[in-house]
Amino acid sequence: MVRIYQDTFRGFGSVILESNELKVTLVPAIGGKMASLVYMETGQELLWQNPAPEFIPPVYDSLYESGDFSGFDEMFPTISECYYPTGPWKGIKLPDHGEVWALPWEYEITDTAVHLWVYGVRMPYKLEKWITIVDENTIKSCYKVTNLAPFAFNFIWAAHPLFNADEHTRIIMPSTVKEVINVCGLRPRLGVHGQRHPWPITQDTEGNEYNMSQLSPQGQGSYDKYYVWGRMQEGWCALHNTASKMAIAISFDPEKVPYLGMWVNEGEYWGQYNVAPEPCTGAYDRVDVATQWGTVAILDGKQTFEWYLNIAIKRVQDVKSVTSEGKIV
Repeated sequence: MVRIYQDTFRGFGSVILESNELKVTLVPAIGGKMASLVYMETGQELLWQNPAPEFIPPVYDSLYESGDFSGFDEMFPTISECYYPTGPWKGIKLPDHGEVWALPWEYEITDTAVHLWVYGVRMPYKLEKWITIVDENTIKSCYKVTNLAPFAFNFIWAAHPLFNADEHTRIIMPSTVKEVINVCGLRPRLGVHGQRHPWPITQDTEGNEYNMSQLSPQGQGSYDKYYVWGRMQEGWCALHNTASKMAIAISFDPEKVPYLGMWVNEGEYWGQYNVAPEPCTGAYDRVDVATQWGTVAILDGKQTFEWYLNIAIKRVQDVKSVTSEGKIV
């Protein structure tokens, strides 16, 4: 049984979905974000929280790091700032982290789900999501984008859930993942932008062995952003904490969401210690680059595109695989 009710969270109106195992807090006015995700058995907060008592309201077309920098929001229609590459919107600047994280979303509550939606500012689209809890421990988010123009629309949608992490956190990928590509130009641990590495064991730029699936203790690590090289053959990844046994499994349809990015912050970037698995419809980070690489999602005029994302939470000894329904095996 899922209970849905309204409350406040860090100074803003919130909508809460609650099962016996999970408590999910949504804040429509702050980018429609999932602001909090609590595992009820232990009371553990699974999403990174900004320590400020109230939200830092986002400013449209500002850097993401100038906002609240917390929880789980959407990156759309780009991840990094760039100029739109084609069609009637060619040359229009797209903001850092996309548009929708800095916009208030409208919403309605149904018997079993929360429906949220938002409209584009610099190009005509409508992005919607329906969020519910299934099987007590799985958050199911169903998405739909509508192209309101008669022209083709190139876009990237990417999830951006900042999960709390520590040195006991492990990143788990399907066995079909063999290689990743570095897209982080801020730090040299994985070399230059575009350098490819075998997954999970590689060498850093100093020649030391680096196991990308294991996080370093805070103060001893760095931060990375990389993508699985090529399209995902299996639509899932997971985080597992070997101390608490908490597993967070993310699953998606690789036919519709074919790429997977991974943001890993071991405390060096803004003092945060978190991991953000980023299933996405396009790679790598910028919609102009994705268009050049042929890794962009393209939606014809007046058409719609739908996809889903499942997040399952469970305490287990080990994670070997995850099903498309988010079940941890």
